[in-house]
Amino acid sequence: MIAQLHMAKSAMSAFQRKMQVIVNNISNAQTVGYKKRMAEMESLFPLVFESVLVESEEAVPGNPRSSRKRYAEFGQGVRIAEIRKDMSRGSIEVTNQPLDIAIDGPGMLQFRLPDGQIAYGRAGNLHLDADGNVVNPNGHPLEPSLRLPREYNEIIINEEGRVYVQTPNNPTPQEVGQILLATFPNEAGLRDMGQNLYEQTASSGSPTFEIPGQNLAGSIRQRALEFSNVNVIEEMMAMVLCQRAFDVTIKAINSGDQMLKSGNDLGK
Repeated sequence: MIAQLHMAKSAMSAFQRKMQVIVNNISNAQTVGYKKRMAEMESLFPLVFESVLVESEEAVPGNPRSSRKRYAEFGQGVRIAEIRKDMSRGSIEVTNQPLDIAIDGPGMLQFRLPDGQIAYGRAGNLHLDADGNVVNPNGHPLEPSLRLPREYNEIIINEEGRVYVQTPNNPTPQEVGQILLATFPNEAGLRDMGQNLYEQTASSGSPTFEIPGQNLAGSIRQRALEFSNVNVIEEMMAMVLCQRAFDVTIKAINSGDQMLKSGNDLGK
């Protein structure tokens, strides 16, 4: 009976964590470049009960060591094995902001952090700082660095990531920079850093830097943003199922508690 309570406790912890993942997805349903998370669960085997393994093996039909009693292997609960990222593309929506860019296909934008580290992300809601550098909403500059003149009439970013600026003194657009995309062998292996940014890991592999639209890298769409890939309806359904599983677990705990009380009363 104590084992039953331990199983239920592990389920409550796992479903609580899964609910947090679902709520976080729903909260970021309108976050630019957000990729939804999925909680992967796995069963726990009773390593402390090694005799169960032996007796289960001996109970196999035809085994000369077959035991007169037959046991079935049983687990000891459940846990969250991994929080996996879904790196599928979100919807692209037009914003008409000249520094908004969306990646139509694979690839990541690069940003330089204050400590010099390079971080990666798909959120293309860019801005200018006081010095004319193109930065993300948190002030991290785009890498390779891109600086625009103080006065300009129009910014043009083509599908290959080439940036042109038209100034008041020159009606002909002048190229001022190139946006490069980083592609990874396994994007899902990137580690979440917060602020819609990721960092390279051994699982993700080393990045390859490509001109947008070449070598399978995605193309750039100016005046548009890629929003979250979260499907709110699916997340709400997952929330209902998670809540029901949590409720059933509580009932299992109450049932085990009643059985312990009944056993205690019988011993009096």
